[in-house]
Amino acid sequence: MTLSHSHKRTHQSANAMATPQATPQTTPQRYNGPARDGDWANYRDTITSLYLDQNKSLKEVMRIMREEYYFYATEKMYKIRFNKWGLHKKLRAHQVAELLVQRGKRAAVGKTSVSFVHGRKIDSDRLNTYLRRVSPARRKELMAILSGDVELGAAQKRSIEEIICRTPSPEPEPEPLPRRMEAPDSLRLPEECMQIVQSYVSGAFDAALWQTTPDKELVFPRRGRTWLDPVSSARQLFVNGFTEQGFRMLKITFDDYRDVMVRQDPSLLVETCLALGALLHSGPGLAESLMNYVCSMSRIVFGSKHPLHLLFVKLKSANPSEISRFMGLIMQSFLRAVQHDSRLKPTYLATVYRAMLNSNFIEATTALRCMQDLLADLEETGPSSPGSPGRDALQKDIELLQYHVSWLIKLHNEPTEAKVAAQTFAETYGSGDPRIARFSCYNMLRTLRTSYEVSPEEAIELMFQSLSICETEFGRNDNATMTLLATLQSYLHRTGQAEEAARIKADFETRWNEVVEGLSRVKTQ
Repeated sequence: MTLSHSHKRTHQSANAMATPQATPQTTPQRYNGPARDGDWANYRDTITSLYLDQNKSLKEVMRIMREEYYFYATEKMYKIRFNKWGLHKKLRAHQVAELLVQRGKRAAVGKTSVSFVHGRKIDSDRLNTYLRRVSPARRKELMAILSGDVELGAAQKRSIEEIICRTPSPEPEPEPLPRRMEAPDSLRLPEECMQIVQSYVSGAFDAALWQTTPDKELVFPRRGRTWLDPVSSARQLFVNGFTEQGFRMLKITFDDYRDVMVRQDPSLLVETCLALGALLHSGPGLAESLMNYVCSMSRIVFGSKHPLHLLFVKLKSANPSEISRFMGLIMQSFLRAVQHDSRLKPTYLATVYRAMLNSNFIEATTALRCMQDLLADLEETGPSSPGSPGRDALQKDIELLQYHVSWLIKLHNEPTEAKVAAQTFAETYGSGDPRIARFSCYNMLRTLRTSYEVSPEEAIELMFQSLSICETEFGRNDNATMTLLATLQSYLHRTGQAEEAARIKADFETRWNEVVEGLSRVKTQ
């Protein structure tokens, strides 16, 4: 564009003064072609000021730029450029998500904030208005962005790079404090929980509660069993009609929880969330009882201001219909925060993501994406790299991740899932990775009721075949073996095989007493 683009039409004004009788021009006298990239760059500030600061409509902006600056562009060209610049009068979901994260992080350390999007100040009232009026679809999009389930596009990433939150500049006149930004509970509560999780993780590392290896891998203390095992057992007992044994197992679980809290190893929060998820599937009353107990015990062990107690209180106040989604966000936030200061074994992460999926904390697409990322990282690791595991161990880890990825793509929620799981269990027994064998066994038990192409008679046959493998591979009183026995008894009873069901039930109760005695001995040692 020629040099005349940098000046308003001063010559036109002069001509008008010299000949008053002339009719004013409604269009400029010269046309130099449509705007080019360099012209857009030169007039970006002017266009932005007209459109946002002066709140002109797009057609008004086009007229002013055409008549006063000889700047020619179509409405479509303006809209394309506005999208490229991230220039919108209405806030977008990805911008609000970034504002909430930045303001939340600053608020967590006691800092007040003033926010700017593309140089335009966004006050708390405007954010409040957005959060109050946001549609259900936009709220879902916002939550997905906050949880990391959505990958932002290139234009969105460029847009949030121009979002700034800083401490307000001192004003010459004192002004009233800005009103506290209030968001709907469905948006505010998970954000507050994620801030508390970040504080908890940072505090644990700062206080050296958690240890890492020289190559920054987080250390999990060795335990004979996890606190989660009895909870999983209790859930299956309730599902299969062993109510008395289920409540007794829960009592053992509650009795152990104080010791688990005092120990406070890195798995505490993950196992607590998964335990709540397991009991949610057994009935909301059971999960509520555990939540009440967790809140009370965390206050006694840690005190009322400890991040974990604050987090559990927040969870307790959540709407029951939202609790699974909130726990999914909390666990993902925890895993991200831990990996900021250390690294976690890919196989541990895979196990956690699989458990989150089974508890309906995350969608299958999210679990699959995470598994694929973990697999890609493992496949890029060479056995000769510093700190890498040995070749055999690495290959087994890769095969385990491949198993998870393949399963999610081909078999998850398919009508034959239980049958294929039983076949995989038989094939991996003795010669394969015992982790795959255990996963396959639990998959079979978990999906029998939803694999509608597997008849009850077929299910019973699969369980009888799997029972001897469980006893040999894991032990006669292992959690998987006991769960299999309880499920088998339930199916036999449903198909009218009363005598065989009574025999299996008697066998289960004998082993159950042995399990309880074993847990009691561990408790007294």
